[in-house]
Amino acid sequence: MSNILKMLRLVFPQPNRQAAKIMKIRADGLLDAETLFGGHSVVLRGSGYVVGASVFYDAKTGRILENAPDVKVVEIRV
Repeated sequence: MSNILKMLRLVFPQPNRQAAKIMKIRADGLLDAETLFGGHSVVLRGSGYVVGASVFYDAKTGRILENAPDVKVVEIRV
């Protein structure tokens, strides 16, 4: 990786994007969700989402980035 690319990544960090399905909306505004890979429980931050929606989120911050396509996810182990 070039030095310029390293510097740009420091200035513009990329989110660690993961996918989850919203399971419950809490009274405090946080969202309980289940990851699409592995089915682990996570707590996410965001607004304007409904139960059952698939979303992309930043795994470091728990912030929802955007809606995800609602497709079946299959993990193939090698």
